[in-house]
Amino acid sequence: MLSVPTPADMPITPEERWGELGLYGARGMTGGEALARILDSAAGRRIPSVTTRRGLIVRLRYLTWGSRGDHWLRTVGIGVTGRTINRWASGIQWPSPSNLRLIDRAFWLCRRASLADHYKQRLWADGRGRRIEIHPVDQKNVQSSRQRDLRVRNINVRHQWPAVVDAWSSNDHSALDELWMRIVDDLGSDHRAYTYVSHLGFGV
Repeated sequence: MLSVPTPADMPITPEERWGELGLYGARGMTGGEALARILDSAAGRRIPSVTTRRGLIVRLRYLTWGSRGDHWLRTVGIGVTGRTINRWASGIQWPSPSNLRLIDRAFWLCRRASLADHYKQRLWADGRGRRIEIHPVDQKNVQSSRQRDLRVRNINVRHQWPAVVDAWSSNDHSALDELWMRIVDDLGSDHRAYTYVSHLGFGV
């Protein structure tokens, strides 16, 4: 079963990654960050917060489904007994705040690993790829001596999707940023102006 290294300070959950409103400010976010944010949004669609009873139960049932057992919970450092995990899953007992955070981290590691092959197939689309709409950072809010009027660009991505999904699944944001620069290289001479974006449009 796939395990992913989880340093304590690594931002794993969407809340840890994207929770600060206005985090990116005028610079926007890197294209790699935007790719990860969209994939996270798709993976978390209609899943309640871990702080709700239903959200907790959904996560624990997902984490322990089939042959998974307590693998992902142990991966993030949860050290309670299997009996305690069962009591959490049945709603008899509520985890401590620290364990609740670890449960959410375990869920997102497991969720990304489980969805990786599915997302690769959807985004590859039998070789057709997926079109991305790239919204640039508003240059009026950027302090630069070379401000330009940048327009929304569209590009069809085919070959990079497997590597993009693998980098997202393993929380490798450096690899995502490198892959993004390969993607926008096809935009031509001003491709570096799209290193940072305000929004990406594509569906999963």
